Amino acid sequence: MVDLLALEKERFEGFTYEDWARYFAENDKARLVQDFSREPALPSHVRKRIFPSIGAFRQGEASEGRYLRAAAEGFPVPGCAEAIGLFIKEENWHAAYLVRFMEYHGAPPPKPSRLDKVFRWLRRLGGLRCQVTVLVTAEMLALTYYDALGQGSGSPALSAVCGQMLRDEGPHVVFQSHTLRHYRNGPGTRLLRRVLMDGTALAVWGACRKVYRAGGYGFARFWRENRGYLEQSIAITRRK
Repeated sequence: MVDLLALEKERFEGFTYEDWARYFAENDKARLVQDFSREPALPSHVRKRIFPSIGAFRQGEASEGRYLRAAAEGFPVPGCAEAIGLFIKEENWHAAYLVRFMEYHGAPPPKPSRLDKVFRWLRRLGGLRCQVTVLVTAEMLALTYYDALGQGSGSPALSAVCGQMLRDEGPHVVFQSHTLRHYRNGPGTRLLRRVLMDGTALAVWGACRKVYRAGGYGFARFWRENRGYLEQSIAITRRK
């Protein structure tokens, strides 16, 4: 489990949006080079287990972020729009990694994900705060998903992709939690975030439980770690 509080304190404490923009720009210079030289053919039961959920998560990573960009443009803190734009670019790199992996193995095009549609709909209900709240929930669930996916696939190439995702997604959660710090985060807000996490986690478990189980996650661990990430995010929003 990623220690988000330690990550924030050691690397990102006191970051402004200008600092985040520099961080994302520097990160962009060291993209993962995907290597399939030692990649085995995937057994049919593994393909059946992993490709539907990979396709669904790929759709989430591939968003153009039009609504998020527009909301960031109106946010009255210098550098927000630039940092958000570079963050979206990094997310799109994640989608590209997954697409290349699927193409290498001849996976069929992913079917539209109902969960992704719900996330996009929720993000459009409000301004920047609403969009970031929904987005950071998905990012925290991605931390457990990519950990399980990398551990349980038997694919060196996918393990490398998931490792890159995990290195990127932890800072993403900190970045989004920093944005939420600009708003009031009282008991009502914390309750809504917990309800959103719990409902979304149940949906993700229902759709991806075979991936999680293959990666060493029972439901109790899955629930505990996702709730743990949420509580760390809430703690970061309350730091001054």
